[in-house]
Amino acid sequence: MTPQDTAAELASAAPIFILGNGRSGTTLMRFMLNAHPDIHISEEICYHFWLRNFSGSFRRRLYCYFHSFSYAWLRMDPQVVLDKLPAELDWKDSALVYLRILQCKAAQYGKSRYGEKGPLLTERLDQLFREYPRARVIHMVRDPRAVVYSHFTMPWSTSSFLGANLMVHANMRAIARHGERILAIRLEDLLAQPETTLRKVLDFVGVEWSDNVLRHAEHLPENDGIPFPWLMEASRRPKQKSLNWQEAIPPAWIRLTETINRQALSTHGYAPHPLPHEPGVPAKICALIADLPQLFLTGWRYIRMVVRFILLSKTDARGFQTLLHSLNPAAWQRQPEWNSDLPAPPAVRSPERLLK
Repeated sequence: MTPQDTAAELASAAPIFILGNGRSGTTLMRFMLNAHPDIHISEEICYHFWLRNFSGSFRRRLYCYFHSFSYAWLRMDPQVVLDKLPAELDWKDSALVYLRILQCKAAQYGKSRYGEKGPLLTERLDQLFREYPRARVIHMVRDPRAVVYSHFTMPWSTSSFLGANLMVHANMRAIARHGERILAIRLEDLLAQPETTLRKVLDFVGVEWSDNVLRHAEHLPENDGIPFPWLMEASRRPKQKSLNWQEAIPPAWIRLTETINRQALSTHGYAPHPLPHEPGVPAKICALIADLPQLFLTGWRYIRMVVRFILLSKTDARGFQTLLHSLNPAAWQRQPEWNSDLPAPPAVRSPERLLK
């Protein structure tokens, strides 16, 4: 394959990317699109994240990536990918490697359209549009107040209201820079009007309509995705939560969240929540001060995680999996039906040729 051939393929490729804040419906959209006869979206393979955080040559980093838990859950022999790539890989081939991973996984299910769902893709939007000019990006949007509360129940997130708000704000701001190149879909609209919303999505992606997307629970591919409890919830029909954000978030933090994320609320049509008693400035200041210990605790856990990340063997898939889900241990108490002992990543055949 000549450099000209590679450039032409990247220019014509139209991968589908689903992104947004974590807990905004990205996984549900992935399951719905994967029910389509010609679409397969991979689950958080985190290619760019791992290559950035590993060290060494490109081949060495790719070797370590194939040992990551993110790749392991693809359940795909790395040799399947390597057979579709040039023998001598270097950084110039990175965009093609990523494309081949997505294509090979889709091909396992006999599908021609491919992509990835992952909140971390937001950090790489400039790069993705540069490397794949015809990429189709779907931004899943959810009421920021609901997202902030949902972060409290995730072991990879935070128990700090301020920390969760800042993450949501930064994510929305990064995506907003790309404007009309991205299709924004509100989770609330997807749940209330699934057919109308999904027709818009499939038209944007450029595939014909299929009723399968309306019954995704009946058309799930086998051995697909990562079997973590917060991800597998979306494989079933949506159900009402036992406690919603209106009941769970203190009034002062409802107003603070609306202030911090006012641009996102306005852009996507979310109105201020009516409160029986309006919290004053002193109540908001007290709420901020009371939250600081949780914010500092999250920061300390993050620093500890980074240190352990550096020390951990780069081929210890389960070790990294456990480490990256240790930021918010209180989440397991908030979700007693979840098993905190996450399943071990599948074994991956080691691609030794990359080290030669």
